[in-house]
Amino acid sequence: MRIIAGALKGRRLEAPPGTGQVRPTADRAREALFSILQRWPLGGFADLYAGTGAVGLEALSRGYGPVTCVERDPAVLAFLKRNARGTDLEVAARDAGRLGPDAFRGLAVVFADPPYERALEAWAALAPVAAAWLAPGGVLVFEAAAGTVLPPHPGLEPVDVRRYGAAAFSLFQA
Repeated sequence: MRIIAGALKGRRLEAPPGTGQVRPTADRAREALFSILQRWPLGGFADLYAGTGAVGLEALSRGYGPVTCVERDPAVLAFLKRNARGTDLEVAARDAGRLGPDAFRGLAVVFADPPYERALEAWAALAPVAAAWLAPGGVLVFEAAAGTVLPPHPGLEPVDVRRYGAAAFSLFQA
């Protein structure tokens, strides 16, 4: 796993051994995500359920800032902190599903990649507060298993859905 483009291009990222603790967004899907995000302006970026921090570090590398990665698992958090070493990435050891409406302000992008088996639960927790975090014209990107249907939420307008293998990115604007 590596950073694909920008100032940190080629930087290798560490991940916990095995497959149980994290499911990093694949390089190819990350590349597609940032191609899609070119439609929106740069600015603050929050990577929720950040795992290794691959998406947040990719955002930082491509000029977003400030970038905050939110991860609660202490074992995974250790890898995230190692991956962020020497960068301006902000790391928050918190439960993304418990963030309130004042957790962020004026973000260009909120990226949420909860464990697929908890996607609907995470959506129910984030949808009511995410619109408050976004700057005008900002975008919420919610990654879930392809085929997961996210119920509509007032204040979040669906913009696009893109599928990449087993994953799907659902995009919303406030």
